[in-house]
Amino acid sequence: MPKVLHIGPCDSPGGMANVMKILAEHPPEGWEAELLASHVVGSPWAKWRAYRKARSTLIRTLNDPTQRPDVVHLHTAADWSWWRKRRFALLAHAAGCKIVVHIHSGKFDQWLGNANSKKSRAMKSVLRKTGAKLVVLNEWWQEQLEPLIGDAIVVHNPVRSTFVNAGGVRNGNHLLLLGRNDPVKGHKFAMTVCAKVREEVSDLKVTMTGITSSPYPWLEAKGWVSDEEKLELLQTASLLLVPSAFEGEPMVVIEAISCGLPVLCSDRVHSLPSAIEVAPFENEAVWASKIIHLLREPTDSNQLRAQSKSFEIRAISTHWNKIYQGLLAQ
Repeated sequence: MPKVLHIGPCDSPGGMANVMKILAEHPPEGWEAELLASHVVGSPWAKWRAYRKARSTLIRTLNDPTQRPDVVHLHTAADWSWWRKRRFALLAHAAGCKIVVHIHSGKFDQWLGNANSKKSRAMKSVLRKTGAKLVVLNEWWQEQLEPLIGDAIVVHNPVRSTFVNAGGVRNGNHLLLLGRNDPVKGHKFAMTVCAKVREEVSDLKVTMTGITSSPYPWLEAKGWVSDEEKLELLQTASLLLVPSAFEGEPMVVIEAISCGLPVLCSDRVHSLPSAIEVAPFENEAVWASKIIHLLREPTDSNQLRAQSKSFEIRAISTHWNKIYQGLLAQ
């Protein structure tokens, strides 16, 4: 049975880790899958040690014919994430493995710059040398990245089967923001907007992950939550807020619509299903107005669930099987 090895930040909080785990838990039919963590949350020294450990583990695996994978599937963001994965790609190619380079970052195009930049030329060189298949998250990213680094295949992020059609009794006037504590996720902006909304919706409740303390009695700071707790929040909230400065393809949006939860997204997030509402980035007045409207007239949950079908793991596994088999046939 052929094997795929997923390499990336599978032990770190975030959407990329979730994607890796789902793909490893549900490999294409006839395949087996394993994970190799290449990143930890911590100091630069801790991250360097994690990379060195992953590199040593990969070399041992490649040198053992009984353990060597047929396909090495690299999950990468921009900057140092790619430079580390580049080394893994070259090692795996030298051992005879096929390579997938799967771009998750919402700012990869900004990092590359233009088609003639040093970074773009270096990446194209590695992709050509290793014969890697380049995979991006949606058609918008395909349009942005193909002129910079060459042909790319679109495969959407998958949603866990436990999130598909998950029902629940929704709380009234309960807003939700799920994301790490990073300025790009828009926690501070969301707090300001929610405070404005409360002037009209006095019983508004807000729950945010990523942050561990709250400046308001009506805002619950949850830190990081388990998949089980996240599912419960998606089943019971009234509206998910995604005011991000940039995203690749946010897992939480896919999970939300699978649960029938309405979503309001920043217009900096691209290629969203049509049932998702969009508001201008950091425009407080428009965000407040749209939140109030969606609390009073929420998006139809059946429409949201219908648009989540293409993200179900069974459909996504079919795409990966075609890519993997195509690589083996080369």
